[in-house]
Amino acid sequence: MIGVQKEVVVIQEIFDKLAEGAAPSAVQVGRLAKLTGAELGDFRARWSTLTLDRRLAILTVAGQLAEDDVHLDFSAVLKLCLTDSDGGVRAAAIDGLWEDEEFRTGDLLAKILRDDPDERARTSAALGLARFATRIELGTLYPPTASRVRTALLDAANDRREQREVRRRAVESIGVLSAPEIADLIDRTYADQDPKFRASAIYAMGRNGDDRWLPLVLKDLDDDIPEIRFEAARAAGSLESPRAVVPLINLLDDDDFEVRLAAVGALGSIGGDVARKALEQCTRSDELALRSAATEALGEIDLDANPLTTSPFLNDNTLTI
Repeated sequence: MIGVQKEVVVIQEIFDKLAEGAAPSAVQVGRLAKLTGAELGDFRARWSTLTLDRRLAILTVAGQLAEDDVHLDFSAVLKLCLTDSDGGVRAAAIDGLWEDEEFRTGDLLAKILRDDPDERARTSAALGLARFATRIELGTLYPPTASRVRTALLDAANDRREQREVRRRAVESIGVLSAPEIADLIDRTYADQDPKFRASAIYAMGRNGDDRWLPLVLKDLDDDIPEIRFEAARAAGSLESPRAVVPLINLLDDDDFEVRLAAVGALGSIGGDVARKALEQCTRSDELALRSAATEALGEIDLDANPLTTSPFLNDNTLTI
C-alpha cells in the first residue's frame, strides 16, 4: 500500500510540473518514459485534466526526446493516449509509436484505421501500419494480426467513402506487398487525376520493388510537378536500377531543392562509378545540406562496396590467415 501511495504522489508531482510554465519541461516529460504499474493507471486518470494544447505539447516533446535518446521509451504512455478524446492527440500518439512493431500495436492501428471518427487519427494509423505491412511481406508478423492489418489497409484504400488522404496513405503502406491485387491497386491509384494520388502510387512503386514499375518511374523523373519528380527519384533509388542514374544526375540541377536531395539519396542507393563521380561533385556544392547529403550517399556506396570496412567488430588484428 505504501508503494502505491508513493507512485500516486510521484504522478501528482509530474502532472503538477507538466501543467506549469509556457511549455512542458523536457525533464518532466522524460519522467513519463519510466512509468509502470499503478503509475500508468493514475496517468490515465489524470491525463484528461490537462488542456488540449498542453497534451499535444507534451506528446511533441516526448517525440523529440525519443528521437534524441533511444533509451527513452514512451510506448506505454502513448498507447494510453490512443483513447484520448481528441483526434489530434490520438494521431500524435500513433506518430510517437513509430518504432513499436509489437503485434498488439498492429491490431490497435488496424482498428483505428477503420473505426476512428477522426481523419487525422485514421491517416496516422494508415501511415503507421507501413512497418507492419513490411513485416507481412517478410513473413514475420503474427498471422492473425497480419490478416487484420492487410484487410484494414486494403479496405481503406478501396473505400470510396473514405477521405482521400487516408486512402492514399493506405496505398503507400500496403504497396510493399507483392500480390496481384496490390499491383492493380497501385495502377488504379496512379491513373487518378489527383497529383497527390499519383505521387502516392509512385511511392508505393518504390516500396513494392518490382521492376515492372521502372518505365513509369523513369518517365516521371521529368514530370512538371515537383512532388512527382521527388517521389519518382525516391522510387528510382528503391528500385536500384542503373538505368535511372543519368536521369537522376540531371535532377541534381533541378529547381526544387527537395528534388535535388532525393536525387542525391537515390544515386547513393544505386551506386556505381558514374553515380559516385556525380556525388563527389555535389560534395563541392555551395549548399551545405546538399554537400552533407552527398557525403552520406557516398558513404552508402562505400558500405555496399565493402561492408567489412565499417564493421565495429573488425580492427587491424581481427583478420588473420
